[in-house]
Amino acid sequence: MEHPRNPAAASSHLLYQPRFDCRNGQLSGVHASVGGPDKADGTFLDNLSGAGLMALREACSQVAGWSETHRRPLTLTLGAHIEVLCLPEFATQLHALLLETRLPPQSLELEIVTLYGDISPAGERALQQLKNCGIRFTLSAASPACAHLAWTRRLLPLDSIEVPSRLVDDVAADPEGVAIIRALVTRAHKLGLSVCAKDVGASRTASVMAATGCDLLQGALFGVPQPAAEFGELLTTDPQLDSVHLRGPRLERTLLLVDDEENILSSLRRLLRRDGYTILTATGGQMALELLATHPVDVIISDQRMPGMTGVEFLRKAKDMHPDSVRLMLSGYSDLQSVTDAINEGAIYKFLSKPWDDAMLRANIEEAFRRKLLADENRRLSGELKDANEALARINAQLQDVLADQQRRLNMEEAALSITQEALAVAPQPLIGIDPSGMIALANDAACRLFPDQGPLIGQGGDEALPEALAPLLDGSTRDTDIVCAGRPYHVEAHPLGGHDGERGLLLSFTCEGCRP
Repeated sequence: MEHPRNPAAASSHLLYQPRFDCRNGQLSGVHASVGGPDKADGTFLDNLSGAGLMALREACSQVAGWSETHRRPLTLTLGAHIEVLCLPEFATQLHALLLETRLPPQSLELEIVTLYGDISPAGERALQQLKNCGIRFTLSAASPACAHLAWTRRLLPLDSIEVPSRLVDDVAADPEGVAIIRALVTRAHKLGLSVCAKDVGASRTASVMAATGCDLLQGALFGVPQPAAEFGELLTTDPQLDSVHLRGPRLERTLLLVDDEENILSSLRRLLRRDGYTILTATGGQMALELLATHPVDVIISDQRMPGMTGVEFLRKAKDMHPDSVRLMLSGYSDLQSVTDAINEGAIYKFLSKPWDDAMLRANIEEAFRRKLLADENRRLSGELKDANEALARINAQLQDVLADQQRRLNMEEAALSITQEALAVAPQPLIGIDPSGMIALANDAACRLFPDQGPLIGQGGDEALPEALAPLLDGSTRDTDIVCAGRPYHVEAHPLGGHDGERGLLLSFTCEGCRP
């Protein structure tokens, strides 16, 4: 990969947009794009040109720096065509780039733009090689393959998908869009995928997307694509999602009352206000759907006979929008068959009749809130368990990498030791190693030939097997001396091992006087 000639020019076209986690409200990721100040191109890598790699290097380096400076691990997401990812050379280039920029592989998420079609075996191997390195994959909301999620999940090593928020931009006019998003999110979660809502521009849209189960939110509502300097300033403010856009249990208990008679709503408000609920009211199903789009609601109580939309029809749509809410019907009139069907399919938790008994109604509502709190707590614990399992999986993967690296080092050291031992054994210069206890631990072939009458030298004490003239070297009183062995003069040097004091012993080298330069 060739380095950019003008890094400043590269960074001037990079734009960054925040991604927020619906579970804790924190800024958890960065979506990078290439473009001018007025428009960002969602596809980051469409080829392996020098410009594309230059921009990729710049983005990785920038996000790695932000993560280190603000002590917050950020995930970098950027778009890439599937054809680029399937190139055999891309994995090698990307691995080298991540090492250079010091961005952890698990902090890079490649947003795949792909059509519904086959991938060659070579392409599958290239994708799996990237996956094995720790790279994450998400399916772009712009990909037609989103409509074939089960097929795509089998073919691509996905970690997450993106869904377009435009289906719920006008939830009151088209509440069926919520059902479509929820079905897609539910399907993705069953496949072990997280979900990011893209292009969120309105608060009610964000609330609905969070309510459908989306894990991440991104869009102009939370920040437009901006240059690195401006995004860095955003990080210093520690931005958080508004509480209405969070998933999970809330301390506030919200009750929605739906009835076309204002006097009924007034009576219910007077009765229930002593119980500490946050009470919302609507005089019809359409108005209630609009409230559900902008407010998190725990318990819903609806009349059955209302103009424009019956209570059963409304509660069915409310279930699609807020399936975690507890829905009750309070009515003096009922179509027995439709109410029974709604109860059987889960749209209605309980049917209560008018006129009501105050104590009985309050008890049923309190029971509904307890049911909602218990369900919220179960979801919270399930989410924490999932997060803990994912963290454990990451730790296990890191440990596996460490163990594999240690094993590689050990194999290299064993190979080096084997070569060293063989080299010492065949070295023409006699060499003898003495361990800290004074025992001979090493004697090459030349040393054994120098003292043939002593038998195997290894395992004997140095002061017993070696000539007495070498005693000053063994006790450290001198570093070299001259002796005569086998009728030939030798200069013997003692080399301390493990430091100047020879904590790990000595190496004695014998140099024939006639052979020294």
